[in-house]
Amino acid sequence: MFKNKLPAGLVLLMVVITCGCVRPPEQPRAEQPAQPEALQPPATEEPQPELKLPTPAAAEVRNAIARIYKNAVIVSTTGFITGDFNGDGFQDIAAPVRPAEGMLGEINSEVANWILEEPQKIILPDPNKTVQQFPHRPEPTRVEQSDLLLAVLHGYGAAGWRDQRAMQTYLLKNAVGNNMKSERLADVLRMVRGKGDLPRLRGDVISESMAGESGLLYFTGAKYAWLGTNRADGAVASGK
Repeated sequence: MFKNKLPAGLVLLMVVITCGCVRPPEQPRAEQPAQPEALQPPATEEPQPELKLPTPAAAEVRNAIARIYKNAVIVSTTGFITGDFNGDGFQDIAAPVRPAEGMLGEINSEVANWILEEPQKIILPDPNKTVQQFPHRPEPTRVEQSDLLLAVLHGYGAAGWRDQRAMQTYLLKNAVGNNMKSERLADVLRMVRGKGDLPRLRGDVISESMAGESGLLYFTGAKYAWLGTNRADGAVASGK
């Protein structure tokens, strides 16, 4: 009687498979000491350098005024004044302008894209009085053909008044004087220190003299007002 014999190759294959299915016992793992986390240097915020914008060129000022006022006014001189007049951190510009011929209706329109006002007629609350009595609402400011006006364009973003999105603008009557210059807010505060009856200043101001009186043009938060030497004692305009 003959017994069936498996081929030697098949037997060897079965042995290899059987041995491979048997897992060797796991060796205990040696715990690795915890690695200390790398120390990160504390985050420091480096001071950002003050953005220096170039001196306004006459052509770009004319373009900015034309973008806002279209053909209603014409840039009169190159006596442009820059500063952060409304205190939002962006550069603004003030430019003397004159009404264009035949455009008084557009300039004086109640639905114009600019705010027309006369800073010398702005009446502000008396800081020394707790109860205020305001006068009747003044008549709207009206521009005549011979008027020399001051257009103030508030800036937007890093480019300031040059930015195409800069749209807030004021058209000021009887606001162009002699020796006009921009005064930084920090310098003005030092000059008027100790004068408790002065209004709160939010940004840079324009110092000038009008009709023989020195003073400053400043932004109240909603309007532009005139502060003459009768209240400032000439400290701002003279720089003393």
